[in-house]
Amino acid sequence: MEGLSIIIPVYNKLEATVKCINFINEHNKNCSFEIIVVDNGSTDETQKVFDAGHKGVTYVRNDENLGVAKALNIGAKAAKYDVLCFMHNDLFVFREGWAGAIHNFIANTANAGVAGLYGAKTLRKDGSFRGRTIVHAKKDSPAIKRPFEKVAVVDGLLMAMSKTVFEKTGGFHEDFRMHYYDKDISMRAVKVRLDNYVLNISFEHACGTTRAQIKADDSIRDEAQEKFIEIWKHSLPVDVSTWRERIGYLFR
Repeated sequence: MEGLSIIIPVYNKLEATVKCINFINEHNKNCSFEIIVVDNGSTDETQKVFDAGHKGVTYVRNDENLGVAKALNIGAKAAKYDVLCFMHNDLFVFREGWAGAIHNFIANTANAGVAGLYGAKTLRKDGSFRGRTIVHAKKDSPAIKRPFEKVAVVDGLLMAMSKTVFEKTGGFHEDFRMHYYDKDISMRAVKVRLDNYVLNISFEHACGTTRAQIKADDSIRDEAQEKFIEIWKHSLPVDVSTWRERIGYLFR
C-alpha cells in the first residue's frame, strides 16, 4: 500500500511525543501516512494517554525497555504502508507534505537504500563521522543545497527506507540497543549495493530528549562502538565523496 508508516519509539517524555505527533499531522494534511508509537515501558502517563486513544495513532506497548533497535523492528511489523520512516520523538520537520516527499523519493529513486535528514559522506575507521563531510538540512544552518546528497551513512534521528530494503538488510541489529543501530543498517544497505541519501528537508532536533534519561549512556555508547568496529572493521573507512568534494574539504 502506497504511503509512509512513521514509527516513533518512546520512553517517557509524553509532552515531547504529543508535540511531535501534532507537528507531523499539521504538516502532512494531504499525505497518506500513519503514525505508530512504540512505547518501551514508559513509567509516566504515556500508556494512559494512548490507551485512551489518540486519533490517527497506532499504539504498541512493551512491558519493559527493549532498546531502540528492537522497538523499531516491532514498529516495522505493525506498519501497513510500503515505505517505513523511523524517527525520534524530539524531531520536528518543517516542509509541508514531507511525508509524501519522503515516500516519493524512496519509491522513485532507483537503488535507494536509507534516506534521512542528517548523515555523512565519510565514516572513519573508529565509526565516527568525518566532520567536514557531514550533510544535513537543519532549519537555521543547512549544510545541503541540492535536493539530496548521497552519503555513506544516515543518522537515526530520521531514517526512511522501503519495506523491501528493510527486509533485504535484515532490519535493525537488536544488539545495538541505543547507539550505532543507524550506522549499522546504513552499512548493510551499502553492502548490498544500495545508495544512502540525505534529503534537503528542513528540521529541528531537540537532541537527546529520551537519552538524557538513560544512566551510563557513555558506557553504552562505547560498548556499541566497539561492537560496530568489530563487525565492520574490514569495510571501514567508507567514503562516497567525489574527488571535487575531497579537494574542497582541504580549503574549509
